Amino acid sequence: MRAIEGGPGSGRYIVSSVDTGKLSQFIQSSYQDPGLQLIDTLGPIGAPHTAVYDMAHAKAAELQRRFTQSGDLKIEPDQPLSMFGIS
Repeated sequence: MRAIEGGPGSGRYIVSSVDTGKLSQFIQSSYQDPGLQLIDTLGPIGAPHTAVYDMAHAKAAELQRRFTQSGDLKIEPDQPLSMFGIS
């Protein structure tokens, strides 16, 4: 996994897990953190596998360090999708 560089500004990041319970716990706890803005979730209702957040780049780098240590969740920059790789 590529390291997320902290710094000024913010962006969209994807937080995911194969353990939907761990991700659901993270989503619930994220409501208490004003630095995390939940944009959307993907997966079954009540058991998402992916969440999209808007956050500061520095916050994303901090979460990546934390997730790497615990091994429960992953975070990566949200990339725009394009059909067949054409932008």
